Amino acid sequence: MTNGLYSQWSWQGQMQLWEMMMAKPYTDPTSWIGAYSEIMNEKWEAVIDGFADCPVVTITNKKAGAYAFFFFKEEYWGVQTSGTPSFFLDVLGVQATTYSWGWRGADPADYYGEGVGFHDFTRMQLYRDLNVYIEVGRRAKIVCADTSASIGDFLSIDEWKAASTTRANRRLHEGTGQPLTREERKLSLKETVPRLTDAQLDMHVTNIEKRLAVDEDVAACAPDYTTTCLFSAIGTRHEDY
Repeated sequence: MTNGLYSQWSWQGQMQLWEMMMAKPYTDPTSWIGAYSEIMNEKWEAVIDGFADCPVVTITNKKAGAYAFFFFKEEYWGVQTSGTPSFFLDVLGVQATTYSWGWRGADPADYYGEGVGFHDFTRMQLYRDLNVYIEVGRRAKIVCADTSASIGDFLSIDEWKAASTTRANRRLHEGTGQPLTREERKLSLKETVPRLTDAQLDMHVTNIEKRLAVDEDVAACAPDYTTTCLFSAIGTRHEDY
């Protein structure tokens, strides 16, 4: 295409989209913006209700934005040690991020008090289907109401906390400094959570290994953790959960 046709058509296409979006007032629930606001409110309601009175985390930004920002309660500070949140993945079966990279060198203790670390937060996006968040809320209600309760193949809150301090979650042997093998991780986790089947042990150890691998890949991006460096280190496309 010559003589600026692409630029012209791009501009005209953008204007068509704006006209469709603004055809009705945002207060109209059938408008583009009105419908988006309604669906986001429903998602927020599901998440807020699910995590209400949860002993592990609290939501810091209720109904503000397209991300739910969780802050761990004092009893659970330091339980997570990775950029991939173990609580959400190992207990709820939800892939999220601790937001540890987002601090970009700042100390969260300066804002939230002594004892708070980089991994004591989790950010969960809200751009999936409403039913996803209804299910997340359902799971959260179960485990938050009883810290010994578990869902399917996942850990209970009590099991997750106990397992976090075992060698299964460490990169190296404390004595020799050698990397732990997969079988050593499985044995350690089995000792802590004896009820787990071999298939469940495999799943949880795989999650641990992925967390450790990602942390190792992004270590070179510290302390600024720029988007360019992170994308280069871990890529931009990953398996969905």
